[in-house]
This record gives sequence, C-alpha cells and structure tokens, in this order.
Amino acid sequence: MRDLLVTLYTALKLRARPRGRRISPLASVRGDVHIGKYSYISSFADIRGIGSTTRIGNYCSVARGVKIMSSGQVHALDALSTFPFYLIDRSLERADFMAPRGDVVIGHDVWIGADAIILPGVSVGDGAVIGAGAVVSRDVAAFQIVAGVPAHPLRMRFSAALCAAIAASRWWERDYRELKPYIRRICGQGEQGIPEALRMLARTERTASA
Repeated sequence: MRDLLVTLYTALKLRARPRGRRISPLASVRGDVHIGKYSYISSFADIRGIGSTTRIGNYCSVARGVKIMSSGQVHALDALSTFPFYLIDRSLERADFMAPRGDVVIGHDVWIGADAIILPGVSVGDGAVIGAGAVVSRDVAAFQIVAGVPAHPLRMRFSAALCAAIAASRWWERDYRELKPYIRRICGQGEQGIPEALRMLARTERTASA
C-alpha cells in the first residue's frame, strides 16, 4: 500500500509516469522542477523551482530534509530593505521582489545527504556527493565530495582517470533493465572492480548497437 501511495503521489507531482522516480508524500516539490528517471526524493525534502528551474538528473539520491532553493527567494541583499513588502501590500507583485540567481542543476548519480541546503544558481556535477547538513553556495565539480557550512571540497571520489572513464561511460543514461545483470559489480565497494564493470557495460553497448 505504501509503495502504491508513493507511486500515485509521484505521478501527481510530476504529471507524468514515474519511470522509477519516487517522491515521498511527506516531501514538498513546487514550481518548475524536473526530476530524472529512477531518482528519489525523501521525506521532508523541500525542492523548489520558483522564479527559476531546478533540474535533477537520473539515479540521484535526495535524502531526508534536503532543501533546494530557487530564485523565488524574495530577500534581496543589495537593496535598502530585505523585507518582501508584497505580503502587506496586495498592489505589489511577488515577481518584482525575486532576486534572479539562475537555475539549480543537479547532475546524474548525485547523492545529497540529509538536511543539506543547495542555494539558487548552483550546479552540481555528475557523481558528486554532498555531505549531510552542508550549505552549498558554489558549484560542485563532478565526482567531488563536499561538506560543511559553507560547503567545501573534501576530496574526489576517484582518480582523475577513473572519473573520466565513468563520465565517458554515461551509464546513467541506461534503463535499469540494462544495468540489472551487472548491478552487484556497479555497486561493489572498492575502486578495483570499477574498470571491469565499465568494460562489461561497454561490451553490452556494442552488442546492443551492432
């Protein structure tokens, strides 16, 4: 029953077939938000696309309590006052108080830890990891691990050569049915198994296109 409820809620929020996507009924998704296939949004997350667009890639993990802000924020730092006067004066429009800061773009296979906050205009690269409770105010490189307030780089997940190989594979564009036979290798711990998993995926790609 719970899975059915999640599926129905996801379809309602996305106005489309879930395609493996899952949005908790306890999460808030508002405005122009695009969520890639198989990505999930956990309970009490607040994902906004108001005044700008928020794009989340495929196979992303958005943990409990994550907040993704948008340019719909109305507290301008460079004005005389930060107060949203449209709340007390109905002749004013909310749009006039929005501070344009650009879209939020989350790449593929990104893991965003619990209670992290991503501010407007930020881009997060494929394969990146954002630590729990982090406040992300700057772009995050692909396969980079960041944490803290404000978020700062801790390390890269893999060597530069391995990051490039994973990015070149573009495995996240595949349907899960194609990945399933190799899923234990894909999720196996340790870098040593990754090159072989990539070779296996490359062989299946050649076979499929032959």
